[in-house]
Amino acid sequence: MESNNLFFRLCDPLQKHIYEADLISNQEELFGQLVLNKMVGIAFKKLEYRALNPELRKTLILLNDNYLNRSALYKKQLKYLVNNILANAEFDYSLLKGSFLSTNLYKSGQRVSNDFDILISPESISRLQKLLIDNGFVQGGVNSSNEIVPATRREILESRLNFGQTVPFVKIIENSPLIIDINFSLDFKASANNIVGEFLNDIVIATFENVRFKTLSPIKFLLHLACHLYKESTTYYWVARRRDLMLYKFCDIYMFINKFGTIEYFSDLIEQIKKYNFEKECYYTFENSSIIYPALNKIDGFLKVKESIKPENLDFMKQIVYPREKKLFKYDMSFTDWFFCPDRVSQLEEIPYEEY
Repeated sequence: MESNNLFFRLCDPLQKHIYEADLISNQEELFGQLVLNKMVGIAFKKLEYRALNPELRKTLILLNDNYLNRSALYKKQLKYLVNNILANAEFDYSLLKGSFLSTNLYKSGQRVSNDFDILISPESISRLQKLLIDNGFVQGGVNSSNEIVPATRREILESRLNFGQTVPFVKIIENSPLIIDINFSLDFKASANNIVGEFLNDIVIATFENVRFKTLSPIKFLLHLACHLYKESTTYYWVARRRDLMLYKFCDIYMFINKFGTIEYFSDLIEQIKKYNFEKECYYTFENSSIIYPALNKIDGFLKVKESIKPENLDFMKQIVYPREKKLFKYDMSFTDWFFCPDRVSQLEEIPYEEY
């Protein structure tokens, strides 16, 4: 347990000093966790290089260089996306997650993003798709040779029906893929949702390096982060692929609240959470984020947020849903043990779906 807490401290962007001697005793596991959770850029300067295995030390340096290069490429691609593509958008949209977080909250190289998330209303999907296709984007993935692999008709339909987002759109620019995810729902459901329209009516302009782009207001941004984290943390599809509990997502919550969290902000946040019935999503996100980053609980007003939105029944905190199969599972361990569990699927016990 103590080594787990040390790992979380090592991955705290706001903590400058750490004594990580216990971590060094299991270097292979440490490196695996850093890579899996995309936290190399944050932990890099906190590790005692001389205490590391020489080969792991070399790898650490290479990985950090890669993070710095990816961060620079991401900002370059963001400029291209904003100036060359979205400048021609004749519909409401908002850039989400990494576009703002990587450029406004984290230092260069601390947070890497693989794609750009765009929130639009369901009615605007075809218009954005046409805009992307007209500019050379293809719906699909990228293989190890940096070649686009077009998505099948089935993959396109399944993504829209089961995940509330489209299969990514990809374009190769200067030998690097620019990947765009279109989001049109705040959960795994594909049904039209008036909430998305309300979110898109609450847009602010963010800037970096003289580039201006649309994103959600600070409260709506946090609500989206919380809903997205909850969706992926509690949906079987992501659990089975070990992409459910990525530490960087909890770190995003920590960093965002640290930047915007004031008494006035929290008061408005509570009101908005209750307005949209996001108590479950936000309580799950805030409570588990504060387990990883206890400093959250010291921010004046944050504990009141958790107390105000805490549901009476907390069974959902340890449940995993498989919406496509209409199945529901539960697990029986602490959140920290669940986070570090190497085979989470094997720990699931099916329960009646009606309880969801």
